[in-house]
Amino acid sequence: MIEEIEGNKPIGVTSLINIDYGSRNAECIIDIGDKNYWSKGFGQEAFRLLLDFAFHELNLHKVYVRVFSFNERAIKLYQKLGFNEEGELKEQFYRAGAWHNVIFMGLLKRNYEK
Repeated sequence: MIEEIEGNKPIGVTSLINIDYGSRNAECIIDIGDKNYWSKGFGQEAFRLLLDFAFHELNLHKVYVRVFSFNERAIKLYQKLGFNEEGELKEQFYRAGAWHNVIFMGLLKRNYEK
């Protein structure tokens, strides 16, 4: 859970899911549901802590995310953290009268530590 520093108010969640210990990879998710906390650095800080845990405690080789193509804020965050686009599912998601792609982005441990 991501919490505001003062007041311990929950503002979102980040997690590793679909962990494959044999291949040492996992999917990451993040959601800051309270829009009042968007663009204030909480997501980046929470994601860095999650990546530190994934790579240094679980010794994962790779983490990946799926992101909707219209979510430019998330894509910029993932790029800033070192994720690279690895693939795309075309017209996978329907919202507000239009089809949207789902982008897969991945980060290898060796690239995170640079």
